[in-house]
Amino acid sequence: MIGEVLDDTYRVVERLGAGAMGEVYLVEHVHIGRREAIKVLRPEMAADQRLASRFRREARAINRLRHPNIIGIYDFGQLPDGRLYLTMEYAHGEQLDAALRREGRFDVPRALALLHQMASAIDHAHAHGVVHRDLKPGNMVLVDERGHRDALKILDFGLAKVMNPGGGQDELTLRGELFGTPEYMAPERLGDAADDPRSDLYSLGCIAHELLTGKPPFTGSRPLVMAAHMTQTAPPPGRSVAGVPPMLDAVIGQLLAKDPSVRLQSGAQLCAALEQVPGYPRKRGPLRSGVIMTSSTLPPGGDARAHHAGAVEVHDELTLGDRARAPRQIAFADTASARTDEVRDEILGALVELAQAVVDHDRGAPGNGHGHGTGDGVAIALALVHAVRDDRARIGNERVELEERQARALQNAREREGSLRFAIAELRYDRGRTPAELHKDLDFQVSQLEARVKDLADELRRDLDQIDDRGIELAAREHDLEAQWVSVHARLREALAAHLAAGGTEALRGRFLIVGTAAEEMLALGGTFR
Repeated sequence: MIGEVLDDTYRVVERLGAGAMGEVYLVEHVHIGRREAIKVLRPEMAADQRLASRFRREARAINRLRHPNIIGIYDFGQLPDGRLYLTMEYAHGEQLDAALRREGRFDVPRALALLHQMASAIDHAHAHGVVHRDLKPGNMVLVDERGHRDALKILDFGLAKVMNPGGGQDELTLRGELFGTPEYMAPERLGDAADDPRSDLYSLGCIAHELLTGKPPFTGSRPLVMAAHMTQTAPPPGRSVAGVPPMLDAVIGQLLAKDPSVRLQSGAQLCAALEQVPGYPRKRGPLRSGVIMTSSTLPPGGDARAHHAGAVEVHDELTLGDRARAPRQIAFADTASARTDEVRDEILGALVELAQAVVDHDRGAPGNGHGHGTGDGVAIALALVHAVRDDRARIGNERVELEERQARALQNAREREGSLRFAIAELRYDRGRTPAELHKDLDFQVSQLEARVKDLADELRRDLDQIDDRGIELAAREHDLEAQWVSVHARLREALAAHLAAGGTEALRGRFLIVGTAAEEMLALGGTFR
């Protein structure tokens, strides 16, 4: 099939793999120039009219799933030889099971972030009456989505089970076939009970266990694994791996309950539970002007415009408040080796807090320092730090807004395109089953919809280009501010040194001995440990 053009639309590039239901190929959409995946089902599925009818109905239902962590189904149809096919988003990345084999296991924050994406996707699917039934690391891909690492995509919704409004079920599983992978299969699916959306939650519990320990809860031969799911209690990951919060062990224990009614009941509940676990990575929000903010730097002498809009990261901040007035012990012993933005933030935050404490002290004691002007020098230097900080905060806020705008544009285009292309698929499928005199009208409708798909792709490209251009401008501006950022903190340190040498309390001089020394070492490195 390599090199063939299927349905006048999909040029086959290479074979990606095969499974129980058929073969998967990488194809290129000849009209919009994008690579996608196509799953060509086994011939016997088309020969059974009942299965062919269900295939169309389920493809329509799954096409309605619009979630950034679910591979979208764009199209379906039938080849001249009668075989049915599905086309879907191509996730170019590393399969989660391969990443686990390479790394052994993941740390808690990364595992929590991935589990949260899975839970959100499954909640969306269940809300639309679709149960996956075969959740496992092998059906998930980690992609780099426009600079964001570890964006997760769930595959193989194409042959999931659709729950009918009346409670019945349709499925494309062949007769007598047990659909799923034993290591991740809920106990009720191994018995006589009907499939339940909460079976997917059990599978997520198995995956969570594997993310943290490197192995699913039960391993071994197929019969032994199936028996263990039915009769044994899975050991909590924290029993074998240090650093797993007890709360996370409890969440996984609930997911792996044998009785579905005892489990967490939905993906939304799981998301809420994960967000309460210590170590859950908080999403970066807009930055405030009253915070200390840092960012990674471009390479020395580098051209900011040569970097992608996401090349410069804005990291978490330290707030200023009443704690600025309270002495605190800061461990700087490993400053040079820590090489983290957190340490850098801590040092510069402490320097600014100390400067604010000096200014406040001088305001309370007018004769202390003002006579020789050094107190005014600290106030001026502190104002300059705030000015640069506020400028960086504005850039950081706009960067966050750009990222959100980019995500909205991509998701909106994905949803609109999915609807248009599936409408084209419906018309093409109907064309082969309608009288010849109606073909001309159907062909016209198809051509109109295809033109709209192309226009949509062009519109998205323009929007993303505009976002990228603005992101590059912001990166260039932030790069320019980097030298100012180092300079104003250096000036602040010098003003503090002069002021405290001429006066000040013993407590303030003691704090400067620690903070000022650490800041001097860091600023000598250009304000960064990278």
